[in-house]
Amino acid sequence: MKAILLFCISVFSISFSNAQQLKGPKSGGGFSNESLPGSNRSWVAVENANGSDDQYSDFSNLNNSSNSYTDYILINKFLLDVPMDAIITGIEINVERSDPNANTADYSVKILKYGIVSGDEKSTGATYPAADTYTTYGGNGDLWGEVWTPDMINDNGFGIAISAQRLSGQTGQTNGRIDDVTITIFYDQASTLPVSLVSFSAKKNNGSINLTWTTDDEANLSHYELQRSADGRNFSTIVSVQSKNNVSRTNYAAIDNKPLNGIGYYRLKMVETDGGANFSRIVTVQLATGNSIAVYPTIWKKGSALYISNPNNEMLNAYFFNSAGQHIGRSATINSTLPTNPLNSQKGIIYFKITNAHGQQLGTGSLLVD
Repeated sequence: MKAILLFCISVFSISFSNAQQLKGPKSGGGFSNESLPGSNRSWVAVENANGSDDQYSDFSNLNNSSNSYTDYILINKFLLDVPMDAIITGIEINVERSDPNANTADYSVKILKYGIVSGDEKSTGATYPAADTYTTYGGNGDLWGEVWTPDMINDNGFGIAISAQRLSGQTGQTNGRIDDVTITIFYDQASTLPVSLVSFSAKKNNGSINLTWTTDDEANLSHYELQRSADGRNFSTIVSVQSKNNVSRTNYAAIDNKPLNGIGYYRLKMVETDGGANFSRIVTVQLATGNSIAVYPTIWKKGSALYISNPNNEMLNAYFFNSAGQHIGRSATINSTLPTNPLNSQKGIIYFKITNAHGQQLGTGSLLVD
């Protein structure tokens, strides 16, 4: 019955607009815990949060105290296969969960972007129902406070992070559990643009960015504006290119000689002769920062200091992964010393990913924990 209900929701979503398209709902294929400071419990049997089959991921009983909550359960690898010319318009996540004892509530519900917990907080503190029920977060028109390109959605690190808490004022045993999580992506096709845009790409070329695009059937176009952004929200024009107004296939190219460090977001503004304009999908390019980010020593002995190059004393986050690719913890710093708590119980090769406060990836690497 639960599966039939979700199917009906999907069919309704498909029929609401001829122009709107979607992918999903699909269940995830990757499951793990991420530590949340101050949490009381980790999720167990995390792989059971896949498919509405009455096989559950849960966390046992939370402590009888206020502000008692779990680690995040991370669910990713949704294999949504969104078309590369799609313009993402919304993300809907349905979580099937329950607590027969009615003692569990939401603590935190956030999006995963490149494997990093980010975006808007979607938890309202809602109570888990006594029987398995799908609860919807987001929807068409809701981007969870983030900017999305198809490659971000199709990345294996895209997904959801969920933390549960003891319902305020309740002292009975918690029995919170998750049965299934699905994601649906809403998008428009770039074919709705005023010109047939065959492709638009941005590629690194030493210290510059080569921007190229190909069109078909141009008509009544004035020019193209290449726009760039550091956050994917606020764009400015870096170069303007006159339209050739060819009905046959036409190639264009431009160069950004002074690209941004970290992640640069690019889009194409297509301006018609009457002043009207539309935009292409957003593409991204990642460059190393001007100051190289390194973690050292690369052979680290427990009990000793671990350092990170941080000449600007900015907020940096280090995400650590074991050799199986499982996330084992995160450290944050605003200086050159990196806290080692996530590594103290580890041994062998550990991989890391460094991001800044905006979630831009600055570097990756590995170290040997001795």
